[in-house]
Amino acid sequence: MLISWLYPRYCELCHRQGESDLCPECAEGLERVPLPICLHCGSTVDGGEPDAHSCAQCRGRDFAFDFARSCCARTKQSVQLIYGLKYHRSNYLARPLAELLARLWDETPELADVKNWCLVPVPSERRHLLKRGYNQAEELARVLSSLRRLPMCFPLQRLRTKAESQTLLSAGERKRNALAAYSLCSSFASGKKRLPTPCAVIVDDVYTTGATAHACARLLKKLPGVQRVGVLTVMRAGRRKFV
Repeated sequence: MLISWLYPRYCELCHRQGESDLCPECAEGLERVPLPICLHCGSTVDGGEPDAHSCAQCRGRDFAFDFARSCCARTKQSVQLIYGLKYHRSNYLARPLAELLARLWDETPELADVKNWCLVPVPSERRHLLKRGYNQAEELARVLSSLRRLPMCFPLQRLRTKAESQTLLSAGERKRNALAAYSLCSSFASGKKRLPTPCAVIVDDVYTTGATAHACARLLKKLPGVQRVGVLTVMRAGRRKFV
């Protein structure tokens, strides 16, 4: 009680004082990804798709992951939360955003019906870590790991590429950059370490074109014993450039 009096908490969106950095009303008011969605890439579809597991957006594309899901659509409110976490050093937002991921987990049969998952956060490049002080994907995965009682694993590393960020790249450039930007850590590439479970969930803040998710899933599926790779993100940015 004394701590909350000395350091009161305010909702990131409505700024009302309360017990959370994102109040229940604002959390509930965040726009979810509209249904129906493609059961493969997680994009909203018009309902007239002939194959629920392959929509027009992902059909013919070489996505290495088995499925991708996102909590929130791209709105002013979700952008504000992602920007706070990613660029404004508001790492306290990892908890309420991870709570949204935990809720989505329970609503997703592909996740809820399988028990042997481990969480793999998308790695950050060293210079971004030094500038930001933390990896936002790792912060999300750490809280989600606690909420779901799942192991975390770090088999991936981020390499430095000519493009400093995916933000301003086209879809094709994103794919090429992402394939060059990630690799397996040496201990996993050599076989000294293995994932603790046969199923892995890649955790990140935003899904835009799927380039990062594909590059990371492609590497994970090279590891012995890996059977299934899913992707879980807070926001679905669609095909428009964002973060």
